[in-house]
Amino acid sequence: MRAPMVVIMSLLPLSVAVLLFACAVKPAVTVTDVDNGTKVEIQSGEFLAVKLEAQLGTGYGWKVVSESEELVLKGEPEQVSKQGHKPGGPDIQTFKFKAVKKGETTLRLQYIEAWKKKSKPLKEYTITVIVK
Repeated sequence: MRAPMVVIMSLLPLSVAVLLFACAVKPAVTVTDVDNGTKVEIQSGEFLAVKLEAQLGTGYGWKVVSESEELVLKGEPEQVSKQGHKPGGPDIQTFKFKAVKKGETTLRLQYIEAWKKKSKPLKEYTITVIVK
């Protein structure tokens, strides 16, 4: 019974280190609403964060509508309320991408009611990403 506890205790520091590293990964480049239509450069292996304003209480939200070999979406988007948030007020949706292959790609997101099958976007966000 003692041997499994020794194994668990010896793995605990490693588990904590992995968790801290995963939480500490900061994007190399962060783009926001004002960067719509621009080009950004990022190194292969680095992370890109796309932070866009949304009013999630309305049923609208941002959705990635383009896929590429150069960028891989990591996890679900984070949704954070702005300071002083009022019900129905603006939130920030953050999408994180990892640059996995050198090249150039267009990243497109649409602001839509994703729950509706034939919803038309209210807005589009497009940037060109150059992975070096």
